[in-house]
Amino acid sequence: MFKLSTLVPFLLLLAVPAVAQPIDTQPQFQHLPLQYHGPDPTSGYFLPASTPFESEPSRFAQLPPPSEVVPELLNYPDTTFETIPPGPGTFVGDPRFGGPVIGDPAFVTQHISKSKDGFFQKVSFTGTYIDRGSIGSFGLNELDLSATVAVPAPTRKWPLLITPAFNVRYLDGPVEADLPAQLYETYVDFLWVPRITDRWTAIVGVAPSLYTDFDGNDGDAFRVTGKGLVRYDWLPEQVQVIAGVLYLDRDDVRLLPAGGIIWKPTPDKDYEILFPRPKLAHRITVGHGYEDWLYIGGEFGGNTWTVRRAGVAENITLRDFRALLGLERRKNGGAGYRIEVGYVFSREIEFASGLPDALGDDTALVRGGVTF
Repeated sequence: MFKLSTLVPFLLLLAVPAVAQPIDTQPQFQHLPLQYHGPDPTSGYFLPASTPFESEPSRFAQLPPPSEVVPELLNYPDTTFETIPPGPGTFVGDPRFGGPVIGDPAFVTQHISKSKDGFFQKVSFTGTYIDRGSIGSFGLNELDLSATVAVPAPTRKWPLLITPAFNVRYLDGPVEADLPAQLYETYVDFLWVPRITDRWTAIVGVAPSLYTDFDGNDGDAFRVTGKGLVRYDWLPEQVQVIAGVLYLDRDDVRLLPAGGIIWKPTPDKDYEILFPRPKLAHRITVGHGYEDWLYIGGEFGGNTWTVRRAGVAENITLRDFRALLGLERRKNGGAGYRIEVGYVFSREIEFASGLPDALGDDTALVRGGVTF
């Protein structure tokens, strides 16, 4: 059975680089991106932007006239250049220079918005390959497709995010367990994000869901999952504190505590020290309209499905833990793409009928995703 203590050393390891950094007193804080991928928040970020309709304008709008820009930089309009500490009249990151800005992005004043201003928010597709390992183990291929729209409920500062999704899990073994080749999950997630005060925001979600192989469809295949969290801006533009619970309704985990700290000490450092999905990111490159981020993170994977095995409907639960290294390109409006490699461990398939668990080898993960 699942034990929360399994995750403690893993989360502490991820948190050490973040707490060792001093807090910059002049950061430009941004709320978490709108990337909630499903009723199981361990499959994606479970905290959206506090107000998805708000799209902060790029600071390119504040450019000085060309006569005030450093003349030496204007001599190279079509080439890349290194960032330098801005002096009087200097605007580093001016799109008129063309090309990406290479170097320390902490001096770049460009701002990438994390959400769109309107009804349509995003369409997201992600593919994950988990290697089988040895012949006696099992592999897994994951395909996730979702779309998100936002409506005032009742105002634009109290948005309701609606996310229909369809995901497929392709199993490669174990043969002796007589498992279906595909597992499906489909749902419509309703996430309400009322901003109660300037510092307090509630996050309330419910998602009618179907987890099945479309053969063993009994009452257990339909589940309603949800969440209830609060977010507090402890140090505005620097630190947020999140606390709450996630109702997963899995056979191994019904209710899971969630929360932690979001810390942005500088514009090029973004630390989400959150359970159950930590992520520590550093911005490494800035260009006109995009930013590249390198990050490490962790996930608690798996879910429960109702399938037909040996002619009888039965619940099976897949469970694993994942450590990830990723590279992400962020664009305006929450668009972008990413690629990740990772290490997957403590893999198992648990059967409700009492059949001995099927254990998987520790193995490698490769993932790619794109968001429009």
